[in-house]
Amino acid sequence: MLRSLMTAVTGVRSHQTMLDVTGNNIANVNTTGFKKDFTVFQDLLYQTSQGASGPKNVRGGINAAQVGLGVKVGAIETIHSQGPAQNTSNKSDMMISGEGYFVLRNGTSRIYSRAGNFVLDGKNNLVHSGTGYNVQGYKMTRDPLNPQNFVQGGDIADIDIPMGRKMEARATTVVGYRCNLDSRASPYLPIGYADIPYTENSAKIKIGGTEYAVKFETNLTSADGKEYLTITLDSGSGTAGTMKFDMTGIKNGKPVFGAPVGANLPAGVAAAYDNDTGILKLTDSGGASLWEINLQKNMNYSSFTVNGGGNNCDFIAEFDEKHLNGSPATLTLWFLDGTAVKRASATVSFKADGTFDSVSDVTGAFPSSPSLNKDNFKIAVSKNNPSILEVQAAKDLAMANPTAFDTISQITQGGFHQTKLTVYDCQGFPYTLEAQFKKLTANRWRWEAFFVDEKGETMGQLTPTPSSGEIFFDDSCKIVKPLTVDINVPYSLLGRKNETITLDFSGKSFGLDTLEGVTQYASDTTTKGRYQDGYTMGVLYDYNVGKDGTITGIYTNDQNQPLWRVALAQFANPQGLDKVGDTMFRETVNSGMANINAAMVDGGGTISGGYLEMSNVDLTEEFTRLIVAQRGFQANTRVVTTSDQILEEVVNLKR
Repeated sequence: MLRSLMTAVTGVRSHQTMLDVTGNNIANVNTTGFKKDFTVFQDLLYQTSQGASGPKNVRGGINAAQVGLGVKVGAIETIHSQGPAQNTSNKSDMMISGEGYFVLRNGTSRIYSRAGNFVLDGKNNLVHSGTGYNVQGYKMTRDPLNPQNFVQGGDIADIDIPMGRKMEARATTVVGYRCNLDSRASPYLPIGYADIPYTENSAKIKIGGTEYAVKFETNLTSADGKEYLTITLDSGSGTAGTMKFDMTGIKNGKPVFGAPVGANLPAGVAAAYDNDTGILKLTDSGGASLWEINLQKNMNYSSFTVNGGGNNCDFIAEFDEKHLNGSPATLTLWFLDGTAVKRASATVSFKADGTFDSVSDVTGAFPSSPSLNKDNFKIAVSKNNPSILEVQAAKDLAMANPTAFDTISQITQGGFHQTKLTVYDCQGFPYTLEAQFKKLTANRWRWEAFFVDEKGETMGQLTPTPSSGEIFFDDSCKIVKPLTVDINVPYSLLGRKNETITLDFSGKSFGLDTLEGVTQYASDTTTKGRYQDGYTMGVLYDYNVGKDGTITGIYTNDQNQPLWRVALAQFANPQGLDKVGDTMFRETVNSGMANINAAMVDGGGTISGGYLEMSNVDLTEEFTRLIVAQRGFQANTRVVTTSDQILEEVVNLKR
């Protein structure tokens, strides 16, 4: 009887513990970050009255006869499942979704919690509102090797959010350009034959087992006033051959080339050019074709004809592409006077928006038939459209002072694009940096950069160095070079520190590849300055928390800068953590050491600002367990009562 009584007592005690655990869960149903417990029962030792025996030849086996001695609480397990979210609209509150625990500093020790009810204290430290424990995180600092990026520190520290603290002004060091320059656009201006450096051109010739790269270049000589097209072959170990063609005439708006002058080609190689088709061929000693190219496809001239007294004179016009970096530029007019090719020229100035501004008088040679001079022949900016130059000739070329002119041709601007972006010096003064993109030929554009004032006028004293250059694209429309260009800005002329600004065409400043930088597809031109890293002085007045735990400061100068990244701890066995009150946990030998990292790293969860994780207690489940515990408690007390009654009957046997 005593044995059954003691067995029942263990049941009463164990179910009392279950009632305590369940009651604690119910009591913490609204406790932020609370993790419910679950009671696990285990049976106690057994008294064996008969041992088990195995089967024999004449008789089967017999099981052991055992009487149990009761029950005990084997474990009280903490269930670390996700609790529901509650919106508090308090920006300092945080909720973890997924694995991890906030890391808090309690004096010199660390403590962990899922309760993200945080506030800023009087020193702008982020602390747990119920205990004052300091929230830990990684400080974010600007990367000295890549100033547009921020990196997190190596050690965790107390998070502080210094509201009202100043951000010093920062000079612009990077300007990122993005999107497209339309490959369908016509060249910005006629530039004659496009100079193509062999380092950008894919033309290759293989002669006698040696591969040569080809370079095309036009040269205007001062000795004879002629323009030559020079083609150079380069084997990689120096110049291996050259061909030089001079302009001998004009036909169908294109130059007519004479036989190569001073050709110096590899042994056994000959050159032939057809002015009608524009095909240049290189052949071997047997006449077999080694390589050919259509030179006329790379020729871009503006052409027109002057007619006077029944005599015609054909002109071709071109700008010098090597000197299109701003204003003014030289417009050269080539014409055939008798049997000689001669030239005249005019100086063309441009406005800041890239359109034509003015044209000087035409100087140099003039054709004798028809008779032209600076009085009866001129080039002027169109009054209706500043993107057009009008070529004008007097109605009567013989008149001494003509008053009536006819527009016989136009020189029209083509592919041109401009974009503006505000940049800053070290004191935070703003400036408008304008970038212009001008198409030269297929796969080649010129960039120009300069500063303009509030009236749109060029600020000559702030001319950067360099102020222009060329951009090359490959056949797949991606930029080849330059990916970036450094320009030096002489702010010292205004009493401030000189700065270097990197113009980024590659997408690198956006953390992307070259496809996301400046491209040259057959789509509308959309290139803009999308990023710059300068700003004026600002004051921190607000902040927000990102999913990766980054606390981003919001400043009055419209800058957002990462300040901290919240640290999360993970454990090999979270159920091994000790509950120490205040919804806190402490690591134990069975939980494993804390693996501390930033949110969303190594399996860490995400963080939601303005939310709290509530208790994971389910009242329906707990009420069910409460009933189960009550019934178990009642049943065990009934065993105690029954055992007591039996003992009383045994005692009465003596009477």
